[in-house]
Amino acid sequence: MNCLEKKQQDPGAECKGRTIELNPGSACPAPLLCPLPTDPPSHRLKKPPQPARVALTPHPDEATQQHLVQNIINAAQDHQKLQADLQGGVDQQQKQLGEIRKDQYKQSQGPHRMEEVQFARTMDPNADNLQNPPCYLPQPGDELPNKDQLMPMGPIGPWASGKVDWSPMAGITGTRPVVDRYSITRFSPNEWRTRNNETVQLVNGALSRADKNRFSSATEFLRLSAVVEKSQTETTDKLRTRSQLIGKWKNTLENAIKAMADEIATMEVERIKLRQSMTILGVPESIAKECIEKRATRPETELVRDQVEEELVNELALIAEIRRLLMKTLEDFQSQQVENRTARQRLEYDWSDKKQAYEIDTLNTGLNNSSRTIMFRPGAVRQPPEQASEKYWEHFSMETLEDCEKCRQKSVALRNTLNSILMNAARDIRTQADVVEKALTARINCTQEAVQRFENDLREVLQNLADVENRIVQMQKRIETFDASMKVAQTRMDNRSYRPNVESCRDLAQQELIDGVHTIQSSVSAMLHELQEAERVKSDLVNSRSNLEREIMLKRRSLFIDRERCMLLRSHYPSANALSGANHM
Repeated sequence: MNCLEKKQQDPGAECKGRTIELNPGSACPAPLLCPLPTDPPSHRLKKPPQPARVALTPHPDEATQQHLVQNIINAAQDHQKLQADLQGGVDQQQKQLGEIRKDQYKQSQGPHRMEEVQFARTMDPNADNLQNPPCYLPQPGDELPNKDQLMPMGPIGPWASGKVDWSPMAGITGTRPVVDRYSITRFSPNEWRTRNNETVQLVNGALSRADKNRFSSATEFLRLSAVVEKSQTETTDKLRTRSQLIGKWKNTLENAIKAMADEIATMEVERIKLRQSMTILGVPESIAKECIEKRATRPETELVRDQVEEELVNELALIAEIRRLLMKTLEDFQSQQVENRTARQRLEYDWSDKKQAYEIDTLNTGLNNSSRTIMFRPGAVRQPPEQASEKYWEHFSMETLEDCEKCRQKSVALRNTLNSILMNAARDIRTQADVVEKALTARINCTQEAVQRFENDLREVLQNLADVENRIVQMQKRIETFDASMKVAQTRMDNRSYRPNVESCRDLAQQELIDGVHTIQSSVSAMLHELQEAERVKSDLVNSRSNLEREIMLKRRSLFIDRERCMLLRSHYPSANALSGANHM
């Protein structure tokens, strides 16, 4: 311990009673910020020495005893001396470090009354001297085996049931003393002294903490009183500054509320004007829809998505888009009115809150310790989780003004774009109507050309069909002419089959007859193939004639729908001036 004097050597009275002084005049105080006393160094080795193997029976010869003395006991004594020297150096360094810390603390913060802090408790100054510890604390030789302990122990008494194999290494090897009929030995003297040392260190630590607490309680009140008074003064200044800032924000909000009220009145006039301009869009939309419905009645293969269909769909989509744009513009006007009123209401709420906060902070600025209205308010110091920070308050106030100004500027921009929206919508609708009429005219011309081409092809197909039918009849007659030649060849071969004996040989004439039959068969097969091809051509021409007649009929019906129905509807399309809504405005 840093504040106790080093123990004086007293070899003759190791366990003699000692006097305990509770308040000596020379005892050092326990400072407030002094670190906790360091734990005393352990009297056990970090790694227990490895003892030589000892037999359980006494050695009979004297040479063995000398060997034990030289190799184990002497080495243990040398190690004990070295350990004592190292421990003495560590204790000296700890004592010097404690004195340095005590001097630094006295220089930085001295106590108000020295007689109140001279209260250190003192036990025997030599009680914890590690050079010559008392009998109840660990001894220098506890961590090493001695000569007596190296020898095996005999029986405890005539009643013992065996021999004791205990040694200083019992904590490692697990060997414990023997249990007899009358007693049981649970711990060694070394363990008993170690337990006493732990108890002394625990008590010293508790007493040191009690000394520190006594000093801190005597000096903390004066410091905290000054801190509280300073904090109250700073809080008053902050409240005064805060009330002035809130007053400036309140005046700014009053001007913003007046500007927003004027904008709301102007927007209402423009909204009524926009509603009147949406009634004229029904005429071109009805024309485009009816044209699409009429063209939807085209027969079968004429139901193609041609350019006219694409342009009609684009026209209808454009009208729908313009209607959505005007409807969206009207909705924007209505929503903008709602936003304008909401912004004005938000400004009014913020102004009301700031007015109330200004009055509260002005009242708080005048409060002090002598005011009659102060009292304990349960739960007043509890900070609600939804309470905002000052940075957020400033951001919220600035954001309220900025949002309301943006809302007003947005309202002005919406009013300025209303006329341009109407003019652009009328121009786009009229331009798309011209594109549809141009595509419809081109489609009508293309369909007329297709009808003319199919009629010419039909005449040509009919002529070819007649020629193919005549050619089939001729080919059938020509095939019948090969029957006579085949009959002649087969008759000759049949007559030659009746030749007798060796006369029935395969001579040159017989070979020519066989080749002639093959030639006639191949010729007939070729003519039949041509006949089949002619029949297929005839079938294709018949199918082509049917397709041409059907296509001509379908295209004439499609031409009637485009030319007689759609073009008539398109002639009633409104002008650009009417589409812009000028007549209604």
